Parts: sequence; structure tokens; C-alpha cells
Amino acid sequence: MRFGPLAFVALIAQSAVAQVRVVSAPPEPSLLNITRQWSRASSLGDLRELPADAGRLELRVWGGYRLSTPTQGVILRRTGGRWSAYLARVLRCEIEIPRSVGDTASRATMQRYTAEARSHCGTPVTDVRAGSQVLATDTLLVAPLGASEPAIEEAWTAAVRAGALELPGRVERNRLIDDAFTYVVELRRGNDYRASVIEHVEPGETPADQRIRDVYAVVNRLVPADQILKP
Repeated sequence: MRFGPLAFVALIAQSAVAQVRVVSAPPEPSLLNITRQWSRASSLGDLRELPADAGRLELRVWGGYRLSTPTQGVILRRTGGRWSAYLARVLRCEIEIPRSVGDTASRATMQRYTAEARSHCGTPVTDVRAGSQVLATDTLLVAPLGASEPAIEEAWTAAVRAGALELPGRVERNRLIDDAFTYVVELRRGNDYRASVIEHVEPGETPADQRIRDVYAVVNRLVPADQILKP
């Protein structure tokens, strides 16, 4: 059987993704799913789907996910032997569209409107006219952090020491926690991937509750004080 160039490239990509091993992750549905969607649509890329790379080290520590607070993440990355760090913020993007369009538009048309909404991020629609509706979507704004490579590597080491590799996929609670500040942690070490989704609770109920706070605290040392998102 012969494959054309495009098919060959696709086979290589599938092979690379298949080599990534999911060590642990929360059961779905979870906030990890929406987090991966944000990343996939941004310059970060989906950490689980990035090509296999035995030398990759990457830690993404997200916090927020409440109706009343924003969501942002700190990313520590080592590729090609070099360290870099980024701050990623989730922005809400809204535009007003005719209700008839929203009810009948094709997928291509809605994609065009969604792209237009992403050019109006941070400005909510407050006055909706009759016969109209609000189209809302999220986008991820990614910016480099001005930390030195030794500082980034030190943050990685501190996060691992704090327990980043020991976090469970989730913490089983004996009560319902609604609209809580939540942490989502993704870690890629070589071709191993792990992820956790853990709520912030006071006081902590398990060792994982303290570990997740410590991991969040050490990576946020790289973030300017006025930009740190606090639980």
C-alpha cells in the first residue's frame, strides 16, 4: 500500500501523539477538558497532544474557574535544553448578533462570528437590542514572563519538591463544593503526561490539598505581585 505525502505526515503525527503516556488524569467531565481546549486554540498547544519528546519538561499550573474571578495559568517549559516561562490569561469575548443568524447560521458562519468576537475580548456586551443575542467565547492570551532561565528551573525544582508529581487526578470529597477557586495542573516529563483538578478548600482535607497550594505558590513567584491570582 502506498501513501501520499499528506498521509505520511499524518501517520507521523499520530505516531508521535500515541507515544505520550497518560500517567494520571481526572475522570471526565472535568475542568481539564475546557483547559485543554483553550490551550489547543492558542500558541501553547494541547500539552497532551504535543509531539513526543523525551527531553521535554513542562508544567502548567492554572487557577480560577469561578464565576466571580478570572482564570490564568503559569507555564514552565524546557525544550531543546532551554527554559522559558509564560503567563496565560483567559479572556471573555462577546459580540451582539441577530437572533435569526444565531438560530440558522451554518458552522462556517458561526466560526466567522466567533473569530470576530475574539477581536472584542474584555469588553462585555451590556445592552442587547431587541431581536439580538450575545455570542460569547473564550480566548487565551499568552505572554512571556521575564524570568531568567535559572529562576525558571528553580521554580520547576521547587514545584517537584512541593509534590507536583504526587498529585492525584482528583480529590474525592464527602460534600458538594460549588463555584470554588479550583486548581488545574498539567505536567509533562518526557513522554509522560499527568493532570489534576483540585478545589481550594479551607482547611485542607487531604495531603493533596496542601501540595496543590504549595505548587501554585512556588510557580507564581515568577509572576509580578500585582498579577498573581489569589484563591
